[in-house]
Amino acid sequence: MIYTIIFVLLLPGQTAPPDSTEITNLGIKKALELAYQQNPQLRQLEARIDAQKQQEILGLGLRDPRISYFREGIGDGTFSEQRWSVSQQLEFPLTSYYRLKSEQASTNALQLRMQGLQLQLKSDVKKAYTNLAYALQNVRLAEERVQLFRNLRRAAQARADIGESSEIDAMQASLQLNEAQNNLGMAKQVIMEARYELFQTIGLDPEVQSYGITFPDTLQYVEVNVDQEEVLNKLPAHPKLQQIAGQQKSARYQTKVAKSSYLPDLNFSYYRQDFGGNYDFYGFEVGISLPLWFGANQARQVEQSRAVYNEIGSQYHERELALKREAEQAWHGYLNSRINILRFRNTIRAESIELVRMTQQGYRMGELDLLTLLEAQRTYLRTQEAYYQTLRDYYLRIIELEQYLQTDLVFK
Repeated sequence: MIYTIIFVLLLPGQTAPPDSTEITNLGIKKALELAYQQNPQLRQLEARIDAQKQQEILGLGLRDPRISYFREGIGDGTFSEQRWSVSQQLEFPLTSYYRLKSEQASTNALQLRMQGLQLQLKSDVKKAYTNLAYALQNVRLAEERVQLFRNLRRAAQARADIGESSEIDAMQASLQLNEAQNNLGMAKQVIMEARYELFQTIGLDPEVQSYGITFPDTLQYVEVNVDQEEVLNKLPAHPKLQQIAGQQKSARYQTKVAKSSYLPDLNFSYYRQDFGGNYDFYGFEVGISLPLWFGANQARQVEQSRAVYNEIGSQYHERELALKREAEQAWHGYLNSRINILRFRNTIRAESIELVRMTQQGYRMGELDLLTLLEAQRTYLRTQEAYYQTLRDYYLRIIELEQYLQTDLVFK
């Protein structure tokens, strides 16, 4: 008996993080929710963004006021002076403004990096789950292989018992069955490896990883049409590029901060003072800093910040070229895998199923020998394996394209 197992892999939109204390059924939706909640890289970046937000206020450069007490003429009974004062030093306001804008741009760049990391994580989880679904399907194919050769051995033994074939046919069928059982064991081992790859990608706590977790989502062909120009047109908006643009904006403000260092810092002081009597006098003091050593300090800071800005500009160009290459390769890979999967679906699979059906019938009727039936069954099984491998590659390519389009194409 020949049967085909159809898999369906669904990916609904994101929801609130779930409780992972008890997991018995892990589908794509829940896997993504857990990944957004527990992935270590995301948690680290979130903490870094929180720290950067605090840096925005620190960027204002507010300095603590200074309280001082002054007295002279100690030991002289005729004259002494004493004074209490409160002084505050401030950067030139333009410097603080540019530094604040730079820190805000850095925060925005980190948030864009978070978006890019989330896109990458979604892709990694989908790929890991796709590989696991493929491994599960391979086990089902291996079980089908065992059943086919078990039926074949039974039929060959029955024919040998009544003298229609030699005992050698029964032995060959038995050997094929043993080989199929070995393949089944290896296929189950691949499932174990795929499970832990998915758990690691999610960041799933070891305490909740168990053999009792089931994976309901499976593979099924879905027609997806992706236009190459659309992929390329979406690239400038990709978070990985926008993140570098944000870093470049921050560096541009840092250059302005460096240039504003030519402007003087301000110092204010307010005091109470007396000349041997009560505190009868009040006064204030205003001062500015003079950038006399601009050739060694401010000018060097400006050149340094310009160099950083130019470096980030080169990084942007490098990332832009890399993204275009990766997107082009992903699209061409998708196109090739789509052609292959359609060829399987339209002709190859149906013909292989019909071939093994006809040879099984011919063998039972004594019209065909065992070798012909064995070759037909091997052809059928190879075709099934190749079909699901091609289907897996088709999905993996589409998942890669999702990163550049920033939308779900499959598993919606």
